Amino acid sequence: MNENLKLVPETDLILKQRCQEFDFDNPAFDPKQFAESLYTTMTKCNGLGLSANQVGVPYRIFAIRIDADPLVLFNPQIVDQSEETILLDEGCLSFPLLYMKIKRPDWIRIRFQTFDGQTYTEKYGGMTARVILHEYDHMEGITFKERASKFALDRAIRKQTILKRARKKANVVYHKLTKPDGTLHIVPQIEETWYEKDE
Repeated sequence: MNENLKLVPETDLILKQRCQEFDFDNPAFDPKQFAESLYTTMTKCNGLGLSANQVGVPYRIFAIRIDADPLVLFNPQIVDQSEETILLDEGCLSFPLLYMKIKRPDWIRIRFQTFDGQTYTEKYGGMTARVILHEYDHMEGITFKERASKFALDRAIRKQTILKRARKKANVVYHKLTKPDGTLHIVPQIEETWYEKDE
């Protein structure tokens, strides 16, 4: 497995396909090495989570960070979730500068394996639950665009277009900042100013 993982384009059909179980008895690649590579790629991309299919690998594996601690889940299965839902902003590494409010359960209970094949069942709430559910959707071939209403998606795409133009014009990089209350803020940073001279 190549350690230099790269995000596939947002048009790649792998993002629409349900991922297959990872077979620890007959592994397609070294699970520990892949877990490390996936988490490293997520960190370099400044993401809170990253699924294997986002880097072109069709297995049920995703990485997340919990209070800055790494966790890579193999063959995850949601076994319970709250009826109460929370509406918060979300973004996705596969869709740069696209941000929408998505409604998700407040907490979940998930069963998964780690890279060594050990099985755990854990309960997570708040932002961690949201990130897990976002990545779990990727395992099912569902992107967060499909969780939003048409109105919200259209509005988000218009904003995305504006942000892309601004970044191209001023070389602005947008950083995602998640506050303790779970709200997502977009912080622009101009890395290089350019000037356009009128002829």
